[in-house]
Order: sequence, then structure tokens, then C-alpha cells
Amino acid sequence: MTKREVLDFIANGFTLANLPESFHRLSEIAKDPHSDIEDVVHVVRRDPELAANLLKLANSSLYNPTSDPVTSIEEASQKLGLKLIVESSLALGIINAIEINPAYFDLHAYWSRSLTIAYITESVLSISPGFVQNRVDKNTLFTAALLHDIGLLVLMQGFPDEMMNVVEYALVEDLPLQDAELQKLTFSHQDVGRILFKRWKLPMDLQAVAGYHHKPMHLTSIDLSTLVDIVHISDYICSNRSIADQRTTFKPILQKDVWKRAGISLDQIPEITEKAAEAADAADCLLAC
Repeated sequence: MTKREVLDFIANGFTLANLPESFHRLSEIAKDPHSDIEDVVHVVRRDPELAANLLKLANSSLYNPTSDPVTSIEEASQKLGLKLIVESSLALGIINAIEINPAYFDLHAYWSRSLTIAYITESVLSISPGFVQNRVDKNTLFTAALLHDIGLLVLMQGFPDEMMNVVEYALVEDLPLQDAELQKLTFSHQDVGRILFKRWKLPMDLQAVAGYHHKPMHLTSIDLSTLVDIVHISDYICSNRSIADQRTTFKPILQKDVWKRAGISLDQIPEITEKAAEAADAADCLLAC
């Protein structure tokens, strides 16, 4: 696998199917200042998969800490809010659009991890100083975290045999996957994700998260680095929480300079980690069939 071959695959092979109509309709509702929750309910009712998963999400410990069950789409919509419903619709659309041979890659585990990180970002941002919160586009945060590892999907879909060799090398050498990629390929899934998003003409902050989430300090632009820092910290919390449970290449690396730049104390790790279990529960609810 060469970088040229990867670029050719990005141009001609890796595609996302059209996102569901419900996502486009909900996006239009979100832009309309005269819309209300009834408009949302009308759209959700016409998408059975979205409706079922939103009900499960509304009953997760992250969004329903009480014991009172949420039983209607109307109540779920009120509890979750339009922003989260639009994000959930986008997530399901992307998740259902990508296929990878399960013999090579556990796609469900990948999306579970990505969604967990996306939910954790909300908790990380909430304990960040005001100056950090003011720099982050809250409408971009969930999407940036959900898709931060998109480059890995490109490589796994287009070059599964080569990537399995890289993964095995990372496990044998006890290396983080991105370091094994650089050693074996001379580029990483970060590079691939950034190139893909640039080709798709996505905003610079999304390109930055895809391209620098493992090495945030390589990004010096304050305008871009804050979002990257939040996703990186959320990734660390998610990986650190599950590292003892599996043989994995998602190895958490504590970069104190990133936490300092984000204005978050290392003493707050237990507080964020407590929320991570609830975030994982929410992710499983959204992914449940």
C-alpha cells in the first residue's frame, strides 16, 4: 500500500451512500426559527429505525438518570432536543452507509467507541473554562468526535490485508496503531482522514480533528486546536477506561500539554471517567438493532 494508492482509493473507491431523508429534513427544521418539536416528531415517526433508537437513547442512563421510562416519540424528542436528534440521525446515516468485511474489522465496536467518544466530549466541554467553551462550535463537536478516526475506515475498507499486518505489528511491538502505521507505511490514518475531509471540502476544524487528534500539540492554531484538544481528551478517557479489558492498539497516551492548553486539570479525570460509562451505554442504545 502506497500513499498514491490510498489517494486513488479515496478518489474512486471510498464512498458514503446518501444519508437518510430524515437527516436532511431534520437539518432543515433545525435551521428554521419557526419550527417546533411537533415538526421533529413528524419526521421521526416516518423513520422507524431512528424512532426506535431514539427511544432507547432517551432511556439510557446518560439522558434519563431517573427510573421513569420514556415511552413515546414525543417525550423522547422533548428529552433529547433537536440538536441531539439531528446528530443521532447523521450518525445512523453514516454508520449504515459504510461496510467492511467483518473478518477483518469489528465495525460495531468501532462505531461504539466513536459514539462513546462523541458523547464524552459534551462532558469534557462542560467542565472546560469559559474561554475554551467560547472557542468550540458546539454544533460541530459531536460530528468531529464521531468521525475523528474516519481515516482508519478508509484504510480498512480499501486495504484490509495490509492493515491487518500493521495491526498485528502494533500488537506484537506494543505500539499505538498510529505509530505502527508511520513505521510500516510512512503515513497514518490521521493523514488519510485529513486528506479525505479536505477532498470533501469539509470545514477546517473537522479536517484538523481528523488529522491531529493523536498529536494535538503539532497543531498550533488556537482557532483549530481547541476542538482537537477536546476530542483528544475524550479519546484518552475512552481508551483509558477500556484498556484493561482487551488486547488493543487504542493505547491512551497522556499528553499533559494538551490538558493544560484545554484548561482541564488531570485531577478531573475520575469525574469525566464516571460519565464515560454512561456515554458507552448511550452509544450502545443508538447502535442497538
